[in-house]
Amino acid sequence: MNGIYTSLLLDLDDTLLDFKMAEAHAIRNVLSANGLPCDDEAVKTYSAVNKSYWERFERGEIPKSAIFAGRFETLLKIFGRTGDPEALSKEYAAGLSEGYFTVEGAFEILDYLKEKGYMLYAATNGLSSTQYRRIAGSGLEPYFDMVFVSEDAGYQKPDKGYYDYVISKIPEKDRTKMLIVGDSQSSDILGGINAGIDTCWYNPSGAEQKYSSKYEISDLLQLKEIL
Repeated sequence: MNGIYTSLLLDLDDTLLDFKMAEAHAIRNVLSANGLPCDDEAVKTYSAVNKSYWERFERGEIPKSAIFAGRFETLLKIFGRTGDPEALSKEYAAGLSEGYFTVEGAFEILDYLKEKGYMLYAATNGLSSTQYRRIAGSGLEPYFDMVFVSEDAGYQKPDKGYYDYVISKIPEKDRTKMLIVGDSQSSDILGGINAGIDTCWYNPSGAEQKYSSKYEISDLLQLKEIL
């Protein structure tokens, strides 16, 4: 075990769970079932719209409630089609909750970290019902000492309140002994800055850095070099 850290806050989507694959699978099925464009371009369009809504929420520009049906309302306008955004959102959430795909190396690194004696916590934004189902269905659940979903916390990463909530629930109270591992600059890395916790940016695509992170990796197994 690394002498500095005792507790790891691990992001889920696009860090341990392959959200892009789950998203593509779920949205393609919803669009197809409703007679909407469902090719690769349509999937990319949805992904961009969805990302823009979550980023606006993280910046405090819209309430969380505006995301779910709003992204489908925007998508329908782009497609020039009519439909029920609320119904589409519910269908999508149901499909996404069955997105059990994991990132390459996820199980190997979790086995390693567990053997080293770290306390492992899932730290994720999203809907509780969706995230808990995906964690269980993917086989990741046994690795975590606790799971923290933003909906339960009442705060969204990168809000400091989210991390205050997490720390109130775990044994370790010293933030210098915690490490956040995640792919998102706007939630995980900025969240660490806001909360005063060290971060490790998982950056497999070689994206440009926006916020300073103590560590950066392009492969999950590189965590072995840090921890």
